[in-house]
Amino acid sequence: MKSDYIFFVFFALFAGSFVWRYFRSGSLTGALLGGTISKSIGEITLASGKMSSRTLHIYSMVSSDGEKFVGVSIVSKATLGASMVPFRLTKMQANELALMLQQASNTSGAA
Repeated sequence: MKSDYIFFVFFALFAGSFVWRYFRSGSLTGALLGGTISKSIGEITLASGKMSSRTLHIYSMVSSDGEKFVGVSIVSKATLGASMVPFRLTKMQANELALMLQQASNTSGAA
C-alpha cells in the first residue's frame, strides 16, 4: 500500500518540477532545454503533406545562469498526434554545424 503512495509522490514531484520549468521559461522548448527563448530566428519546412508536416525551428536562447545558446527543435505534426525533439547547441557547436552544412551544400553531389 505504501508503494502506491511512493510512486504517486515521485510522479507528482516530477510533474510539478516540469510544470514549474514550463511557467518559468514560458515555452515547452524552454522547459525541455533549460532556458528561455530570447528570439525566434526562423523555421524551415522539412516535409509537408496532407496528413502530416515536419518543421525545423531555430531559437536564440538564454539559460537560467545567463549562458547564451542555440535551441533547435524538430516538430512533427500529424492528424492524431505531434512530437518535438529539441537540441541544445553551444555557440561553438552551432558554428561547427553551420560550417558543415555550408560544406555539404557546396559539394558537387548536393542539391
